[in-house]
Amino acid sequence: MRSKWPKRQNLNYGYSMRKSYDFVYLTNTPSFYKVNLCNEIAKKYSVLLVLYGYGSEAVNTFLNEGTQTKCDHVFLYAGDANKRNKLLVFIRLLKLMRSITCRKIIYSGWMAPEYNLYSFVSPREKNVLVCESSILDVSFGGIVGKIKRAIINRMGIALPSGKLHDQLFQSIGFKGRRVITGSVGLFNKKPFSALQKKQHQPLRYLYVGRLVDVKNVSLLIEEFNKNGKPLTIVGNGYLEKDLKQRARENISFTGFIENKQLGRIYQSHDVFILPSYSETWGLVVEEAIYWGLPVIVSDRVGCSVDMVQELGTGIIFKSKDISSLHAAIEDMEVHYDKFYQAVTAVNWTQRDKLQVEAYTRLLDYNNYR
Repeated sequence: MRSKWPKRQNLNYGYSMRKSYDFVYLTNTPSFYKVNLCNEIAKKYSVLLVLYGYGSEAVNTFLNEGTQTKCDHVFLYAGDANKRNKLLVFIRLLKLMRSITCRKIIYSGWMAPEYNLYSFVSPREKNVLVCESSILDVSFGGIVGKIKRAIINRMGIALPSGKLHDQLFQSIGFKGRRVITGSVGLFNKKPFSALQKKQHQPLRYLYVGRLVDVKNVSLLIEEFNKNGKPLTIVGNGYLEKDLKQRARENISFTGFIENKQLGRIYQSHDVFILPSYSETWGLVVEEAIYWGLPVIVSDRVGCSVDMVQELGTGIIFKSKDISSLHAAIEDMEVHYDKFYQAVTAVNWTQRDKLQVEAYTRLLDYNNYR
């Protein structure tokens, strides 16, 4: 992740913008997979992507007036999203929405108070909630839980990312329409067939992500220090120094690698591991499977049911349980060919098509009855 954000972004809402849109997509930062999704939808429909800055929680696409995208975009705040003035952003959002019309307003999650507040201003039938959080992550207890319920009930349609995310809406008796999208966006792909993948002996294991506590990388260090198998760790974060000091020689660190360059890293390894004890979805799991790697994920990873259990692409282990992780690795060593065959059978063209259609069908209200 880059450490500095552009010092200036254009806040003139009139630049090359339409007066009317099919979709207005409200989100936090320009995560590359959300930008890709909006660009794909914009091949047939008009889309305005609304953002409030940049942030290190995801890999960002850096946008400005000269960026070639199929969708229009506007920033409500210039710079680091965590330093934005929320009241000012809300006022700018009101000004923006008064200047245009749209058919559907897509809210990417409910963590932005500015967008949450706006959902009480806009008509419920226009509001669509994209939910990356699952039943594993969200509690509806107390005052905060009541606020979340109120926000959700302002939505006419919910687009949960997967099965565990859909359970969240079922648990509170959401009365609107629900359609599972199958992912959180479209990751970067290059022409590749998993059948081209070569297996190494011994198997090479890989982790890609931030080196922060919630990712539970320390569990990987502990296990691979014991088993001696080759493990590569890609990413950076505040735990990097400590993890390096604890790791033995069979564990290597690459630092941060740009997302568009990760394909070669995936192809040079055999198994991907995501040990997070909280992971709303886990787009890296999709990336790994696309590049031909069976996966081992914890039971706290949001996509574990959709991308691993149902597709048979790998193994799910109990979060924070090193014996469960050890057993998963042993199982992978024995049944690698079975998991690899499941990986090669995934139809990515169809998956992407269905994800885009979950959005485009919003314009045909009858399709959700």
